[in-house]
Amino acid sequence: MISVIKQKVDLIAECIYTKILRIEEKSFGLYSGDFGLLLFLLFYSRYSKNEKYALMAENYAEKLLEQFVAREHPHTFCSGFSGVMYLFEFLRETRIIDLDISPIQLAVDNYIISKMRLDIQQRYYDFMHGAMGVGLYFLKRKTNPEYIQELVDFLYDTAEKDFNNQTFKWESVVDYEKNLSGYNLALSHGISSIIIFLARVVNSGMRDEKITKMLSGAVNYVLSLEKDFSQFGSCFPNYILKDSPEDISKSRLAWCYGDLGTGSALWQAGKALGIKKVEEEGLQILLKSTQRRDIIECLVMDAGICHGSAGLAMIYRRMFLETFQEEFKNATTYWITQTLHFSRFEDGLAGYKSFMSGKWVCDFSLITGIAGIGLVLLSYLEDSQQDWDEMFLLS
Repeated sequence: MISVIKQKVDLIAECIYTKILRIEEKSFGLYSGDFGLLLFLLFYSRYSKNEKYALMAENYAEKLLEQFVAREHPHTFCSGFSGVMYLFEFLRETRIIDLDISPIQLAVDNYIISKMRLDIQQRYYDFMHGAMGVGLYFLKRKTNPEYIQELVDFLYDTAEKDFNNQTFKWESVVDYEKNLSGYNLALSHGISSIIIFLARVVNSGMRDEKITKMLSGAVNYVLSLEKDFSQFGSCFPNYILKDSPEDISKSRLAWCYGDLGTGSALWQAGKALGIKKVEEEGLQILLKSTQRRDIIECLVMDAGICHGSAGLAMIYRRMFLETFQEEFKNATTYWITQTLHFSRFEDGLAGYKSFMSGKWVCDFSLITGIAGIGLVLLSYLEDSQQDWDEMFLLS
């Protein structure tokens, strides 16, 4: 299988290289745009030791940065300033490449904090598209604790608190088409991402009573919703509807929604709080999920990180790196194999297409396309520490 992975990674690199050579409109997001392609290219050039890719990565980084500072962008982690600025910090910290952003740092920081405050006014905490993504960037930067405190205060003030049961939960829109509100458990948009954010806040050294009480309360709320895996088919639903709390169904197997994000959140919260019981509960949820191998039942339709097989391999490999448990090693290998099988389109990118909005499309992005697929395959191939997965809230 290793030789097949090598060939596939090389094909992905060539597809991305060819795209970069084309003169076309740039999309500057981390998850959704060209900076995600840059991330793959930087890792691939280091792996291949091919001067062609190293030179391309360096030139591409400079060109993207030059155009990035000259244009207006959203503030979000998925598609805008927060995610890209987080990436710059990661690349500098890991010494992969050091891009000089000092001329724009203050202006960008001021812009995204103003946008975070607008999200706070609208009670929009969404990690990928709202206030939480800005908070994650400032946590990474380690320079403005007052902004983190502002976000912590917002989360505390807007939480629905049940002091008798010691739970904290946050309401949001869970279905925009049907205009349904409730309590979203997802890693991508919901309470699992809040738990991970608060765990990172604790790990940063901010351990006041408000933060630990809120983190423990969010954990308690999530655990209160746990189902019998053997009967329900998953440990958690995707969300709880506010007006129909009993109208729930089992969740898919994916990075974005379902047990993997919730289990990862509990695992990280348990470690941050030093509560072995919570850490173990997260571990058991993730171990149970390794039993799910039916791609139709799991709703795994393509290979992308967000809701596809590469995302599953990424999460299970992270857990193997942390626990060395065979179940996670075997699950990683299984979903890597499925990722290779999804490369089946003659008109795809290295054989890959992504299933989006009911149709198959060619997709270069990190979150749903070949840049993310390539990064997962490359980390498996190199048996690396996969440190980049912190940008997907896994480490």
